Amino acid sequence: MKKISIYTTILAVALMFNACVENDSANISGITNFAVFTLSGDQEVLLKNGTEYLEPGATAEEAGSAVDVTTTISAGLYRGLPFSKDVSDIYTVSYSAVNQDGFLASAGRTVIIADSGDLVNDLSGLYISSVTRNDDAPDQYQNMKYVMIWKKSDGIYQISDGIGAWYELGRVLGTAYGAPGATIKVNGPNDFSIANKDFDVKTFGGAAEMLEFNVNAAAKTIDFKTDWRDGDFIFEVHLEQVQF
Repeated sequence: MKKISIYTTILAVALMFNACVENDSANISGITNFAVFTLSGDQEVLLKNGTEYLEPGATAEEAGSAVDVTTTISAGLYRGLPFSKDVSDIYTVSYSAVNQDGFLASAGRTVIIADSGDLVNDLSGLYISSVTRNDDAPDQYQNMKYVMIWKKSDGIYQISDGIGAWYELGRVLGTAYGAPGATIKVNGPNDFSIANKDFDVKTFGGAAEMLEFNVNAAAKTIDFKTDWRDGDFIFEVHLEQVQF
């Protein structure tokens, strides 16, 4: 009789536990469909500084049914300023939507505001970067998109990454591992000098020094060399200006 009583008690507890589980999960869907986005226009939009950006928009569907889309635009990647048609930088437009189960999905596009200087009196522009480090040039560090140069003040131009975005883009570590701070002075037509040659490599740390800076206006290219002293590396950077 004691054994029967024990088994009956175990069975009753099991049934109670099962009932609780069924009740708690009664209103929860076993399958959730995340919003799927369709972007109008291009994934990457490149505009000359001063040109109005016209948002092409995006739509989203959850299992074939339309859902509301929220659109936001980031501050600039390199300068950290709010989006402006007059501020050269790289911005991200983000689209987000929440499905009926409360799960968030998102998509995005890149908007680039840039100038295209003549490389005679104006160095501003968007550049494709290829880098050699200590005479080594692996494929992942070639034709990287993008390094940016913008006008900081009269006659002074700043480079987004003084080692050509070796870590930021080549290693895909992002701007936290960039090396901003180097500036170039335009002294006159085809006359350039390094205004600020000393800067740091972020996160990894350590001082870097830009040793050389050369411009080929006809070829629309820039070449410079930087010594990351604390890292014991020499970076030779080749930039090709994007024409648009």
